[in-house]
Amino acid sequence: MFDPITIGAAFKAMQLAYDGITYCCEALSEGKVAVQKIKKATDDAQTIIKDTKSIFGFFKNLFGGPKPDTKQSDSKTATDAKPVAKKKEVYTTHIPNETEIVQQFIGHLGAFFRHHKELTEYVEIKYEEIFASSDPDPETILELSVYKNELDQSYVKLSGMMRGAGVPHQLGPLWENYNNIYSKVQAEQLKRKEQIRIRRQIEAYKQERFRQEKIELGMGLFLVLIIVSWLYAVWINSFIEAF
Repeated sequence: MFDPITIGAAFKAMQLAYDGITYCCEALSEGKVAVQKIKKATDDAQTIIKDTKSIFGFFKNLFGGPKPDTKQSDSKTATDAKPVAKKKEVYTTHIPNETEIVQQFIGHLGAFFRHHKELTEYVEIKYEEIFASSDPDPETILELSVYKNELDQSYVKLSGMMRGAGVPHQLGPLWENYNNIYSKVQAEQLKRKEQIRIRRQIEAYKQERFRQEKIELGMGLFLVLIIVSWLYAVWINSFIEAF
């Protein structure tokens, strides 16, 4: 049985999986991977140019190049001494290709549905416990309602994103195939659960009927015993009065 910490971790993991799916869709649909590759190549080229200029300046000063003006250098030093906040962009050293992003998408999608299934089964079990309880706790019902709403909204949100016009062509068919197969599996599981539920109800009815029959038989035997005892007492009493 899940505890509150485990439930919170499962919802968090499901949200992280959704964020991973969103990243994969954006990376393939908006060309972020290509942009990162271009920026990284540009940064590498700029670094090479800077290194070349620094080497050229070193040799130029070494072989009698013009000496820098002391006043200008002092003024530049004073100016450079002021701290200036400059935003620096950092890019990853490894740019995932299309195949790697598709594999990441499959992993994130599997994680999302795994946690979604675990939490759904937990909610269903708790609902059955509440239905079977003679005095259900209102706070538990409200808590389960919140969980159920979160699960429904997360699936609707994911389904809307994957069926939208902006879904990349590499991931759209994967989602459709996976969702179709998963829907069939869910339908079969629901059918099996319903069969198990009906079988349990039949078994419970048989057990309850057997218990009622035992009670009725015991009461019948008890009444017969009382009647026999009373008849025996009457017979003994009449026999004594005869003498």
